[in-house]
Amino acid sequence: MRLSILQTSASGTVVYAETQMPVTNSNGLATVVLGEGVVLSGSMETIDWNAGPYFLKTETDPSGGGNYSITGTSQMLSVPYALFAKESGSSLPGPPGPPGMQGVGACDPNDRDSLIVLNNNSMAWGFYQDANGVGQWSAHALGGTNHSGISSRKAVVLFNNNQAHAFYLDNSGVGQWAVRSIGGTTHTAVATNDAVVLYNNNNAYAFHVDAGGAGVWTVEALGGTNSSNVAHGGKIIIYNFSTAHSFTVDNANNGAWTSQALGGTATTVNTTP
Repeated sequence: MRLSILQTSASGTVVYAETQMPVTNSNGLATVVLGEGVVLSGSMETIDWNAGPYFLKTETDPSGGGNYSITGTSQMLSVPYALFAKESGSSLPGPPGPPGMQGVGACDPNDRDSLIVLNNNSMAWGFYQDANGVGQWSAHALGGTNHSGISSRKAVVLFNNNQAHAFYLDNSGVGQWAVRSIGGTTHTAVATNDAVVLYNNNNAYAFHVDAGGAGVWTVEALGGTNSSNVAHGGKIIIYNFSTAHSFTVDNANNGAWTSQALGGTATTVNTTP
């Protein structure tokens, strides 16, 4: 059998030719792989497939000789992605795709870094997993009164009118408590992933964990009037008619308050989705 690749038309120039000696099966069918025969002319590697069309001509001598009495010619059709793949090695990489959803792993706050706190009026018990994944308890005295609770992804805060108790993990993976006096009045609580803020008419108390793994309370004076709050993304704003006070944690895990004077009238809050 002689196999030839013709350029441009069914009677075009032969750019490659080879012979093969296939054996038919019981049904009279023979299978050949183009490019694995005895080369008569040309080279498969030097064919410019973009310069087609190309046609495959088959010639067969049933007796196994060179008297080719059975012939046929058909166009070779390339699937588009095959031609693209041929050239893709010399092209520039495309832009990266969007990031996927965060999985649950050893560093995910929903897994190893998660915290559970049980409490009654007198005591609190914080439960966590240490750096080796071993469950540990940390007991802490509260003082004998009812407490409310709120949490960020990094801390659980219990509070009453007088004190706030924050339970968190330090950079060694050890559970710690950070206590703050908060003034003796009722407080409102609001949280984001990185911070918890408690506030009354006079002051706001923000808790976050800094880059060194220490729990930090940061106080902001509010001015003695009723305030509202909004939390969105990593931002918390405490505001009244006159002033807005915002707390954020930056990329270096530094927490800070900033303030903005408002116009002395009611304000409307709008956020991105």
